[in-house]
Amino acid sequence: MSTGEQQSRIPAYPGVERFVDAFDKLVVQPRRSRSRVPVVLLSEPGDGRAGRRIVAGLRTRLRGREGRLAPHACVPAAPADPAEPPLDLFEQIAFQLDASMPPGTGRLRLPSYRLLRAVVCAPAAGGLMERRPGELRDHCYAQHREVSALARSLWWLGGRDQANGGTLLELLWNFIAGPLFQRLPRALYGRRANRRMLGRGRSGGRRWYAEWVRQQQGTPPSEFFRSALDLVGGGPEGDPEQLDRILVHALLADLEAAGRKRPFDPWRRRRVSRFVLLVEEAGPAESRIQRFLRELRSAMEDLRCTSVVAVAAGVRTLASRIPDIEVPGLSAAGADLANIAQRGTPPGRPSGMVVPVEEGPEDDQAATYWLGRWPTLAPPTHRWGPGVEVAGALGAGVLALVVAAGLLAGVPFTSVGPDPCLGSTFLGTDGQCVGVAEGAASFGTGDSERAVRDVLQRIEQQNEQVEQELSGRDADDPRPRSRTVVYFGPLSGGKDAEDPVRGGTLAELRGLALAQAYVNAQALRTGERVPLRVLAANAGDRFKDAPAVARRIVDLAEKDRSIVGVVGFGQSRRRTYEAMAILDEAGLPMVGTSGTADELLRQGEHYYQTAPTDTRAGQVMASFAEHAAMVDGRTALRVRLIADPSDAYSASLATAFRSAYGDGRTDMLLYTPTDAPEPSPVPGGPVGPSVQAVEDLAREVCRAVAAEPRTAVVWAGRGSHFQLFLGELARDARDCPEVSVLGGDDVTNALTEERRPWEVFAGLTLYYVSHGRAPALSGASGEAGAFLSAYDRTYANDHGARTGAMRQDAHVALAWDAMRYLAEGVDQAWRGTGGNDERLDRGLLQAVLYQGLGGGGFDGATGRIEAHGAAGGDRLTEKKLTAVEQGGAKGSRTVLLCGTVARGDVRDVWGQGKHPCP
Repeated sequence: MSTGEQQSRIPAYPGVERFVDAFDKLVVQPRRSRSRVPVVLLSEPGDGRAGRRIVAGLRTRLRGREGRLAPHACVPAAPADPAEPPLDLFEQIAFQLDASMPPGTGRLRLPSYRLLRAVVCAPAAGGLMERRPGELRDHCYAQHREVSALARSLWWLGGRDQANGGTLLELLWNFIAGPLFQRLPRALYGRRANRRMLGRGRSGGRRWYAEWVRQQQGTPPSEFFRSALDLVGGGPEGDPEQLDRILVHALLADLEAAGRKRPFDPWRRRRVSRFVLLVEEAGPAESRIQRFLRELRSAMEDLRCTSVVAVAAGVRTLASRIPDIEVPGLSAAGADLANIAQRGTPPGRPSGMVVPVEEGPEDDQAATYWLGRWPTLAPPTHRWGPGVEVAGALGAGVLALVVAAGLLAGVPFTSVGPDPCLGSTFLGTDGQCVGVAEGAASFGTGDSERAVRDVLQRIEQQNEQVEQELSGRDADDPRPRSRTVVYFGPLSGGKDAEDPVRGGTLAELRGLALAQAYVNAQALRTGERVPLRVLAANAGDRFKDAPAVARRIVDLAEKDRSIVGVVGFGQSRRRTYEAMAILDEAGLPMVGTSGTADELLRQGEHYYQTAPTDTRAGQVMASFAEHAAMVDGRTALRVRLIADPSDAYSASLATAFRSAYGDGRTDMLLYTPTDAPEPSPVPGGPVGPSVQAVEDLAREVCRAVAAEPRTAVVWAGRGSHFQLFLGELARDARDCPEVSVLGGDDVTNALTEERRPWEVFAGLTLYYVSHGRAPALSGASGEAGAFLSAYDRTYANDHGARTGAMRQDAHVALAWDAMRYLAEGVDQAWRGTGGNDERLDRGLLQAVLYQGLGGGGFDGATGRIEAHGAAGGDRLTEKKLTAVEQGGAKGSRTVLLCGTVARGDVRDVWGQGKHPCP
């Protein structure tokens, strides 16, 4: 088909290119990121010619130039014959969908629809309408033989008896072979129908019929063939709405199942496009087509069907029975549909979108040009056909058998040794096991990781407690089943790597484990909250293996529907950003712990931040450096700002501070450690003079303090390098016996070292940013008190040199709040389903988090969490509580507190009320 012909099919109405572009994206959207799409209703006055032309153009796009590009069915605009059987519409749709399956995607089988259609067509004579399930099963199997070549062949092999016109020889053969080829397949067909429709056994994923019966009659059916006739009562002559309702549910359930890929089915893997239903003329409110559209909309919402896109034209009389989304035109509809493709459809949103369409000027040059460039839908292509894949799989299987036979025969194959990662993880960059694991066994066993392993074992025990509690519940128990959260962080360190204690991972894990125990105690006690399991994902030293581990998480989430979200991302690094982009594309909600870089929020719409951003932290640090008497009882005259231009966190914080404090009094000094995981500078990072070694860094700082004693040092680097810097200062401190340092939040990691910073350099006056010091909030926040009580119960005897100060570490409280944030979202998503546990998945959780938690948030252990969501403002707390602490041998004290402590408690000033908070 030429480009000109294509353009004539889709008129260049204003906004049509945006609408068609969104339609294309929805049709070829990857499975894992799909959500329910509202039925698009093209409303127009007059004869409806404009809408029909758009529908015809969409149909042409789906057909393609050389072959079918996506399965679709188009209901014609011609009025139906009043004498036409009501099932013909469904048969027409089923036939067109099967006929339009793209090459290499196999035949479209609709077992649930075929089964219920056979029930509807069951004759009233012969006792079928007297609720005789055996005869109904036999009738349905007879209908099944018409579409199944295997069942038809087996029945033929079984022969005929005399009642069916068979001879004496055929009767004898039927007596011998009939049980094997006829009655046994029929019995298996009936058993499989029960399991498929009622959700028992391995086919339990398709229990929509049992749920639908529960909604209609209040009691779940015990056998399909006993309950089916009650719901379709009257057959084709019965209630038309009831008939359409059950058939639409069956059809959508089959299409949803047909859109799921199977590991060993190359035809299924090629079904990358949604099924498309097009209607050229909806007709008046009581028409056959509009009744079908009403039931289609309701069923798509009930089943949360993500595999179907429907567009209907000629809607001039809108039904008032179902609420609609109303948009002003095609351009607005395209923007709304594009937003759905990117972020999903929020729960509770209407299932139909009304789009007014009027014929306008067809000289829209932008639309004409766009339609000319993109004349047809462009789904992804496959390099190999399904037959080649099958042959390759068979070849691989034969090779595996040969290898196995050789091993059994004693052939000396080269051994690669035992799997050091126990199969569930893989070797990372530093030779440590990274990936996703249930507990601690798959990760490192070094001395620095012993404390981490203890927390992972605690989490594993808590997972087992949840499983034991849920295993004793009945199948029809209304309480929710558990969901799984993945913690994403660096759990082990390789040779000369930053160990998990210094990197803040141990502190985060402790907070996460405490929050899991707190959440599950409430969930298992009340039955009104969702219990949570936790999996650990080791991203490697300083997130070096984060992208590969993120792909493992995505693969696991595709197989395990219980995985609803990811918590972690405690270090703002470029590899962290890459991993987040992978998880965002897969539609996995993410809640950050102690990550602060502004760039984190730009990695996709599925990330929600608990900690303040570097911009806010930099402004707070600038205000403190401006007004606090931090240098020998006086304010600083100049600032020596130290940053690592290769580190995303350091570059972000330094840029924010310099922008807020001003360039005139700030002297930048750049230092990149020799073991930096990404040594190249961050694009757009800070610029200034640089030094090559940490001793040069200390020498330059000491020289600046000697020249101007009222010089303060602002440390925007990592806390793991702060101790090395202090050690070099201590070696040559003749010119600078005292130095005042204001550090970013990562300096808190240095407080868990065996020697505290002021013990390394006695002349140090240390101030540092803290994003959650729970002891300072315990009197004003109940959540902070609950967190401290949980921590003290669990770690009351922890007085280790490196972990004794962890009770005040912001990383612990931030991880607690992140887990509580995600748990609250899961609970609200479950309540939004009305207790329908099957509907609770990561897509629904994303919709809840995107819209914002009910009540606007909650009081956390690190201050108020204003969880408004992107729809209500942003994916972070704007006035998140931020503190500046002064550390010393006698303990830390809070010298600045800005932000929201709890609902109604906002700190707007600091320093005895003299200085406004940023």
